[in-house]
Amino acid sequence: MARCTQRVRAVIRSLASSAPGFAVTAISVVLLWQVIPWTPTVTSLRAADPVFVGLAVLCLVASLIAKTVRWRLLLPEASPVTTPRLYRILHISFLLNNVLPARLGDVARVAMTSRQPGIRLGHVLSSMLTERVTDTVTLMLCFLAVAPFLPVPARYEGLKTAAWVVIAGLAVTSAVAGVFRDRLNAVAHSERLRRRLPANRRIRAEAASFADGVARLFARDRVVHIWGWSWTAWVGAFAINYLLMRALNIDAPFAVAVLLTCTTNLAMLLPSSPGAIGVFHVAATASLLPFGVPEARALSFAILAHLVNVVPVSLIGAALLLAGHERLSPWALRREAELATQRTSDG
Repeated sequence: MARCTQRVRAVIRSLASSAPGFAVTAISVVLLWQVIPWTPTVTSLRAADPVFVGLAVLCLVASLIAKTVRWRLLLPEASPVTTPRLYRILHISFLLNNVLPARLGDVARVAMTSRQPGIRLGHVLSSMLTERVTDTVTLMLCFLAVAPFLPVPARYEGLKTAAWVVIAGLAVTSAVAGVFRDRLNAVAHSERLRRRLPANRRIRAEAASFADGVARLFARDRVVHIWGWSWTAWVGAFAINYLLMRALNIDAPFAVAVLLTCTTNLAMLLPSSPGAIGVFHVAATASLLPFGVPEARALSFAILAHLVNVVPVSLIGAALLLAGHERLSPWALRREAELATQRTSDG
C-alpha cells in the first residue's frame, strides 16, 4: 500500500513539473493553427521530394554516430564500455525524451551509463555537460561564420543584433570557464575540500570524477578528436535542414540551414511537451519567414524537419529497447539511479 502511494505521488509530481511545458506546447500549436493556413501546408508536405528526405535521414544517422563517438571520448578511457553500447543508450534516451515528460530520457541515460564498468556518476554528468559546451561553442562559431551571408531584410536587423549580443555573452562565459578551469580542477582535488567533507567519501569521489571529465574536453590527446567529431555531427545537422529545404523547393542558401539549426536547438531548451512539439515548429517557421518563404511552406518545413529528427531515432530506440529487454518504467529509472548512487558510494 505504501509503495502504491509513493508511486501515485511520483506521478503527480511528474505531471506537475511537466505542466508548464505542456502549456507552452498548447500555446505554440494554437498560435500556428490560427495564423497559418493548413490546406496549403498539407499540399506542400505531400509534394516533398522523397529522395532529399531519405538523404536527410542518412545525415541524421551519421550525425548521431559522430555524437556517440564524441561521447565515448568524453568518458574514461580505462572503462571497457563500447561505442555501440553507448549508441544504444543514447537512442533509448532519445526515445524516452520523445514520449515521456520531465526529460526522463536524460535520467535513463545517466542511470544506464553509470552502471557501466569503470564509470562513475560524476563521469556521466560531466560528459553530458561538456557535450553541451562543445555543442554551444560549435553552433556559436558556425553562426559567426555564416552571419555575414544571411540575406536578412532590413526590418529584421534588430533580431540579428540581439543574436550577436547573445553570442557575445556565450563567448564571455566560455572564456571565463576556460580561465578558471585549472582552479576548479584544483579545488575538486584539494585537501581543503577533503577536510571539509571528511565523512562523505562519495561526494569527494564524484567531485573529482566530474572535474576529470570536464578536463578531458581540453586534454591534448583528445581535444582534436572531440572537437572534430563535434563539428562532424553538426555539419550533418546543417545538411539535414538544407536537404529538407530542397525537398520542399525552398530556395535558400546553406547559411539559412545553419540558422535553422541554431534557432531550433535553442527553442528546445524551453519547457515543452515530449519531443519539443510546438516550440520546435514555431522556431523553425519563424526562422524562415524573414527570407521570403511563404507561411504555409515554412510550417511544412517545420513539420517535416520535426518528423525526420524524431521518428527515425525513436524507432531505432524502440527496437534497441525491445531487443535488450530493458525495464525502464519511471520507477525502474528511480531504482537505476539509486543503484548508481550506491555503486559510487561503495567505490
